Amino acid sequence: MTKKQLTCVADIATIAVNEYKRLIAEYQRLVHEYQILIHEYQILIHEYQRLIAEYKRLIAEYQRLIHEYQRLIHEYQKLIHEHKRLIAEYKRLIHEYQRLIAENNLGLAE
Repeated sequence: MTKKQLTCVADIATIAVNEYKRLIAEYQRLVHEYQILIHEYQILIHEYQRLIAEYKRLIAEYQRLIHEYQRLIHEYQKLIHEHKRLIAEYKRLIHEYQRLIAENNLGLAE
């Protein structure tokens, strides 16, 4: 091999080594970006899990409020029933009072 051929081979080898180093640097940059993305993904997963836990807590609170609402509706219905019963009793007592007054007025008129 001539000196010119050896120089050419050495230049080609230098170019190949430099390209290899460039590819390694690019690979390391990509690995670093991938690690950043994995970290961001883990943060998002944690936030998602937190939101799911909050959603479950809100569902449980909603169900508790529904139960309380149904209990209050039932209590309200009982109070309405009692109110109607008392009104009927009040009307009966008024009618009885009016009857007694009428009987008393008839007795006084005789």
